[in-house]
Amino acid sequence: MTVIRRIQDAESEPFLDLLCTVFQLDMNRARPVFYDPVLFDLTRKWALFHDGQMCSILTTTGLTFGWGRCIGIAGVATVPSHRGKGFGQRLLETVLEHAEREGEGPAMLFAHEQTLYRRLGFRLVDEVVRGPVAADRHVPPSQPLDNREIRSFYETWCAQSPDRLVRTADRWRYWGLACRMCESFLGGYFCAEPGLIREAVCLEPADRWPVSPGTEWYGLRSVTKACQVPIKKPKVELLFMTRQVPGEPQMFMTDQF
Repeated sequence: MTVIRRIQDAESEPFLDLLCTVFQLDMNRARPVFYDPVLFDLTRKWALFHDGQMCSILTTTGLTFGWGRCIGIAGVATVPSHRGKGFGQRLLETVLEHAEREGEGPAMLFAHEQTLYRRLGFRLVDEVVRGPVAADRHVPPSQPLDNREIRSFYETWCAQSPDRLVRTADRWRYWGLACRMCESFLGGYFCAEPGLIREAVCLEPADRWPVSPGTEWYGLRSVTKACQVPIKKPKVELLFMTRQVPGEPQMFMTDQF
């Protein structure tokens, strides 16, 4: 017998174990993130059980854009010995139907390949690219910004298009897990990470960014263009696919679900 439902508290460890096994994650490092109070929501974790065994899983995230609510889908995984039986597709179909009933029917996800998702009506709308930024070797010191300034800059950027992710209180809490510090940057700000930029709201376009040589940009191609990132030799890292979503959503990879 096959059952598809949200998991219960006692099933969270088997869920995490399956996730780590399929994606080759270190269980000890993944556990604190998995159980973080900001992220851990049993109502968003789904599984397909066959003859009592958890065979396929996925996690949803509630998202809001200028045009309305939707879900992000992540961590789609099936036990290797049960692949090829259609379990992943059945699980996705059930979750998508439930999302529509809950008023957040549009869906989006990041993927490495398209086959399964195209069968369910997803289409490729964008790509995540990564590459070195043309850097200014004479990097001036920058000033850290407080949360009030960061939110003001972001909300101004977000208001420029209904296709951009609206950060609700929950999304700002999630964002805080990934971004501990931001610095002033070309009239705006960027999230300071060692050798990497996943978010930058800049008001002053520049052929070279005031960052250290070797710094890389990681983001959607549409956002890369909108932010006029001087990226060199970008390589595609992930595919961005959507279903029943109006327009082409834009978000920074600091919000990756």
